[in-house]
Amino acid sequence: MQNVSIHKAGHLPEAVRSAVEQLLGRSIAADEEISVVAVPPRQVPPPENRAAVARNLEAFLNRRAAKVRDVPEEEIDAVVDEAVHHVRHSRP
Repeated sequence: MQNVSIHKAGHLPEAVRSAVEQLLGRSIAADEEISVVAVPPRQVPPPENRAAVARNLEAFLNRRAAKVRDVPEEEIDAVVDEAVHHVRHSRP
C-alpha cells in the first residue's frame, strides 16, 4: 500500500483536478505536479494532557541520561561541540 502519489495535473481526471484546485484555492497548470501524501495523525496531546506529556518527556530524558552516565562530562561536551561545528560549517 502506498502513502505517496505524484501526478502531472494534465493527466488527472477532471473531477480530481477540480478537487485539487478547490483544496488549493487556485487553478493548476497542466504541467504542475500534484503530490498527495498520507501520513499518520500528529501526536499532539490536548492541553489537559500536559502533565502526562511532561512525565513522558522526563522519562525519555532520563533514559537518554542513563545511556551516558558513565561518560565523562568533558567527553560529552567535546562531542556536542564537534557536532555543532560540523553542522554550522557544512551548510551549502
